Amino acid sequence: MQRRFLLPMIVMTVVLMEGCGVEDYNVVIKNVGKRTVDKACVIYGDFRSVGGVLPPGIYAGHGHPEFPIPSVATVEWRTEDGAMHRQEVEVKKLVPKGFRGDIQFEIADDNTVTVRVIPREKIRY
Repeated sequence: MQRRFLLPMIVMTVVLMEGCGVEDYNVVIKNVGKRTVDKACVIYGDFRSVGGVLPPGIYAGHGHPEFPIPSVATVEWRTEDGAMHRQEVEVKKLVPKGFRGDIQFEIADDNTVTVRVIPREKIRY
C-alpha cells in the first residue's frame, strides 16, 4: 500500500526542490563608464529588461525573469553622441549549476559589455 505513494512523493519532492523549473536570478544592467548611456536593455528570447537612462555608476535591475538563463544575450544602449550599440555576450557558460543571484551586464566607455555573475548571499539564521 505504501509503495504506490512513494513515486508521487519523490516526484513532488524533486519539483519543489527545483522551483518548478524557474531559475532564481535577477538581470542587472550597469553603467561602469564615466558617460551616461540611454535606452540600455538586455534582450534574449521573449525577455527585454528594464534599463533606460543610466548615468555613470548607476544600475537598473529586473527581478526574477520567468525565462531560463540564456546561452547568449544581446545588450543594447545609446551613447551620448546618439550612436546605438549592440553586443551579444555569452551568459549560460558563466553561470554555475544551481546559481541564485544577479547576472550583471556592465557597459563600459569603450562600448564593451562584461558579464559578471554575482551569487546571492546565503541567509543565516
